[in-house]
Amino acid sequence: MYSYEDIKMLVEEIRLVNRAKLILIKMRGMSEGEAHRFIVRSAMDRCVRKRAVAQEIIDYHEKYEEKRGSTRNAEGNSHRP
Repeated sequence: MYSYEDIKMLVEEIRLVNRAKLILIKMRGMSEGEAHRFIVRSAMDRCVRKRAVAQEIIDYHEKYEEKRGSTRNAEGNSHRP
């Protein structure tokens, strides 16, 4: 029988993986299947959990967007018509 904490961790992992897949779909033009395979394969190749790969994708994307946003603001292009 699964405990509440086990289920909570599983749901959190699913959310992280889904968020990372969405980023890969939008930013790299992957299909959902390609994004899922990318995460699974990366996790297997590096001997880490899918949640770790997903978190790295999310963190990188947030850092990239933050850097892009500050560059836009510096150039005065923060507002698009």
